[in-house]
Amino acid sequence: MISLRRHVLTLVAVFLALGLGVVLGSTSVATSIRDAVVDREETTAAQLESTRAESAERRLAVDRLDDMAGELARPVLDGTLEDRPVLVVVAPGASDEDVSAAVDVIGAAGGIAAGRVTLTDKAVDPDADAEVQALVANLPIGDAPATDADLGTQLGTAVGRAGLLRTEDAEPHLDDDDRETVLTTLSDAGLVEFEPGTLRPGQLALVVTGPGEAESTAVRVASFARTLDREGAGAVVSAELTGAQGYDAVTVLRSSGEDGVSTVDSAGSDSGRLATGLALAEQLARGQGHYGLRPDATAAVPSLPTAPAR
Repeated sequence: MISLRRHVLTLVAVFLALGLGVVLGSTSVATSIRDAVVDREETTAAQLESTRAESAERRLAVDRLDDMAGELARPVLDGTLEDRPVLVVVAPGASDEDVSAAVDVIGAAGGIAAGRVTLTDKAVDPDADAEVQALVANLPIGDAPATDADLGTQLGTAVGRAGLLRTEDAEPHLDDDDRETVLTTLSDAGLVEFEPGTLRPGQLALVVTGPGEAESTAVRVASFARTLDREGAGAVVSAELTGAQGYDAVTVLRSSGEDGVSTVDSAGSDSGRLATGLALAEQLARGQGHYGLRPDATAAVPSLPTAPAR
């Protein structure tokens, strides 16, 4: 018969063996996991380095192409807007650099900067809708927009009538006194800003927007631009190229299938500035397109204007 002591020792030996097996097994598993992690880290690091190298190469190629666009911009644009006045409208969030570049593009194309109107934050604030609607209804702008028109359309009608030339005959919509009354009233209400004495009616409108906006702002600026397009000979909306989530008027116009206003999505680049100048010239012939580097652009830049017959 097996003694109690021997039975106990046997059980202890069995448990020790089991414990040792667990420890050895765990060590083996841990070693395998560690080796797998190390291999994966090395593979991931190699892939990351390869991706970085490819990204750097693409960035270099884009920079070189952009430099080329900068070199070509002035000779290509020269004369495409000869003596055509262009009103620059600055939407909330637009950078001073992009606005200055827009003015430079107009000059490089031989156009005339007709002045600058800046939309304030209040102009796109839904809380100010009732005030804007009542104000526009009482301005001397001729046929007012329908009372149920959206606020982008209402404000665009007022600014378009005061700041643009008619499409059909390139004559002002309003006489000088009414133009001054409309612009001054909008300014006094805190909806627009402009420097008195610097505005003349524009034949085209260039709306410069910020890199990203609240959806309600983007929708209103898009509607505002559509209205300027109808009131004048054409409109172009430009925005920064950005990977940030959000909306801008360019996104809204493109997603709606817009076929009147042209858009440019890379305003801060030389290629974007070239596209902006060509898009303005294209609008004079009532051409239209969506240009830039975003996936929803139809081309990087518009087609070059046809050279006049000799």
